[in-house]
Amino acid sequence: MRIAICDDDVILCHQLEGIILGFGKNEDVPVQTSVFFDGKGLWEYMKQGNHFDLIFLDIEMEQMNGIATGRAIRDTLGDEECKIVFISSRRDYAMELFAIRPMDFLVKPVKEEKLKAIWELYSRLYQKERNVFYYEAKGSKNYIAFNRVRYFKVDNRKIEIHTISGDVITFYGKMAEVKKQTDAGRFIQISRSELVNYNAVEEYREDMLILRGGEGLPIVASRRKEAGEKILDYMGEMM
Repeated sequence: MRIAICDDDVILCHQLEGIILGFGKNEDVPVQTSVFFDGKGLWEYMKQGNHFDLIFLDIEMEQMNGIATGRAIRDTLGDEECKIVFISSRRDYAMELFAIRPMDFLVKPVKEEKLKAIWELYSRLYQKERNVFYYEAKGSKNYIAFNRVRYFKVDNRKIEIHTISGDVITFYGKMAEVKKQTDAGRFIQISRSELVNYNAVEEYREDMLILRGGEGLPIVASRRKEAGEKILDYMGEMM
């Protein structure tokens, strides 16, 4: 597991690094850490093709702040695989950070129990995103990883899988069958016929989800309360 820690507080960086390495040692998980003291250093390193599984990223830094760095990772590099945990002494960044699709948020001063909760959350998400959806088309059995799915759309018995690459896979089935399989992931039902992958969402509005690439999917009135609760649940303590 490759983990980056980026904060202009040198003491905090090394504290986080020590705790995280301890988690890995206790659970026999190989962990490799890299420490950066500004967003520019992290960005330059990642531009060279280096990838991280998990990034702890301070928001308030003078040389390329955390928001600018996170946007560059998502939008310029197109890296949707790495999980980002923002760090700040303030709590009022939630909606500004939503488009960067962070995994969680650490409030300074950082407490070890909160860091442990994030470690456990990452472990659960790691397993979920490697889950796959199975379907049958043209007489053969196929599968697609959850993290390749943007959303499912059902029209009578025909089901469409809209993928992050823009392709649409069609097969025959029922929404109940789709929901049963996707219960293991992070999906939001916004209508009787549409089930959206939370990781594909760039912006949440009360009546609509905006996906990466700009596509907007309306949330029907009867699903808005449930969808909002799901969003808040997935955002964790960001709100």
